[in-house]
Amino acid sequence: MIKKLYDFRQTAVPAALLQAEVTGEEISAELHLAAARFTAIEAVNGPVCGGDVVTLEFADSKAEGGVRRIYANVGKGFNDVEEQLPGLCVGDAVEFRYAGQNVKANIVCVKRPTVPALTDERVQQLGIENVANLAAFEGHVFLRLAEGQRKRKFRGIMGIVSKAMMENTEFEDLMQHPWFLALHEVMMGRVAAFAAQEGKSVDEALPSALRMDGKPLAECRQALKEMCLERAKQGALGQAYAKENGVEITAEGEIADLVGQYVDYLNEVVYQYFAPKIQVERK
Repeated sequence: MIKKLYDFRQTAVPAALLQAEVTGEEISAELHLAAARFTAIEAVNGPVCGGDVVTLEFADSKAEGGVRRIYANVGKGFNDVEEQLPGLCVGDAVEFRYAGQNVKANIVCVKRPTVPALTDERVQQLGIENVANLAAFEGHVFLRLAEGQRKRKFRGIMGIVSKAMMENTEFEDLMQHPWFLALHEVMMGRVAAFAAQEGKSVDEALPSALRMDGKPLAECRQALKEMCLERAKQGALGQAYAKENGVEITAEGEIADLVGQYVDYLNEVVYQYFAPKIQVERK
């Protein structure tokens, strides 16, 4: 399928795509999320604020003991009374509508979620391998965020590398190759399914299925062929690098699934080469 393989490693990548950073704010946010796993709900005496759970009691002959107790999650917008609660304290009263009647209720309890400080002991309870204290956990968080930054940068890198491979690799004519034909059949099957849902013919549905509304049918058909051809070429590139690395890839079922596996392998090979080159700085 490939007459001459282009070595993607010689592709020039802009320096900006090889540099990234993780800020202290990002790390702090992750530490807070970890600490939030140990959140405790504690009773407070101060003024009600957003996030509090307030217990209200008022006389109601229909309730057991003649007193009804309801709860308000301040800031959640579940009921009208929540708007009146901020700033009030235990013992204060509030009037509101309940079951079609005006009632006067007393605040009997205010509970607030409290996120504790993250300590070595709590870090150990997270159960992360080789992470036994807060300092190690911060390092672990940085590495995880750095990997996320590398993957975001890689999207741009892969776009450049993929374009270079397509332009510089010499392919055989793949229009009659089983891979292209299988991919085209799969795509047409999806278009047919979309057409059935829309109550249209395949030709009528094709522009919408390709997000090419308003385009001539011939242009849409050609675009579909080019999509399948590019996918077949990507699969061929993945197959070439798999052979180069002595990797055997198989897939059960449709040919399109096998092509997809080769495309995934190509992405992984390119990522493994460029990811170490992406320097992530801790700001």
